[in-house]
Amino acid sequence: MRKDRNLLLVTLFVLMSFLVFSAIPFASQASEAWSLEITSGEKTINLTQDELEKMPAVTTEAGFRKSGGTVQGPFAYKGVYMKDLLEKVGGIKKGQSLRVTSRDGYVRDFSHLEVTGNIFTYDKDGNLLRLGNSTMLLTYESNRDAPIAFPRIIYTSERDELFTSGPLWMKGIAKLEVVTSTDDWQVKLSGIESAVIDKTIFDTIIDCEDSPHLTATWETMDKNGNLETYEGLPLWVLVAMIDGGDSPDGHYRFNDDLATQGYRVKLIAGDRYSVRLDSEQIARNNDIFLAIKKNGIILSGDMFPLTLAGNGLPFRQYMIKGIAEIQLVNLPRK
Repeated sequence: MRKDRNLLLVTLFVLMSFLVFSAIPFASQASEAWSLEITSGEKTINLTQDELEKMPAVTTEAGFRKSGGTVQGPFAYKGVYMKDLLEKVGGIKKGQSLRVTSRDGYVRDFSHLEVTGNIFTYDKDGNLLRLGNSTMLLTYESNRDAPIAFPRIIYTSERDELFTSGPLWMKGIAKLEVVTSTDDWQVKLSGIESAVIDKTIFDTIIDCEDSPHLTATWETMDKNGNLETYEGLPLWVLVAMIDGGDSPDGHYRFNDDLATQGYRVKLIAGDRYSVRLDSEQIARNNDIFLAIKKNGIILSGDMFPLTLAGNGLPFRQYMIKGIAEIQLVNLPRK
């Protein structure tokens, strides 16, 4: 009898516990509807969650690479193209960036190239591939994230095996603001292939842990005898993005064979002044580089954004300032 009574008490306790815990919602169920502010200059609109979800939807699969190098996904997401949202306040143009603020107060500026999907992609093992082939979305639903994470920025690609940088996937967004960019720049690269780089991309290549792209440095004296130190990225590393030497899986590779056949690298300043170097001069030569800093400070004035530097330059007159474009010319005939 006592055993039956104890069993009954245990049963009642389990039932009461189930009722109590079932009354406590999951965090994802407890999240409230959100709204989004989009602004550019004097134009501002506010979209509720319901209004955003009524816009033409994009359903996709996407994954990301964490800062440590591991890859997650792909996961299913639903949302809208970022460019369609920004068109509601006039769009985003060259010389502008997108300032994104989350509900917890975190702020990040996305460059014009980042907004248009010109970011680095990675393979399923987290190895760096190449630029582009991605599109920025603002999502509101997925099979991975709880509702509290939305709205969330993701990048998707027509190729599901491409992954993008996790730190770009901002979540819990409250505000999108198109602003004038103060330090953004773009340099065009053209040869067998073409590309466009900006400061974010330049810094990413320098910091890439997957590639041996150590920062190039050069200590020299100015005309008054003062010590100057320049820092930057070897020129050949950027040439590898446009010389057609990519591996079958899409990784950028410097085309040694083409460099041996011979061509010229033309660097053009914003005022259209230019210099040319032979391919054999720059091939895997870390002593000819694109400087982004002088004495530890980002270049400014007529040197901005990049200046050719290095002990490997034939003459100091080759130290072209304010580089706006890099071309491969006099390419060998096929």
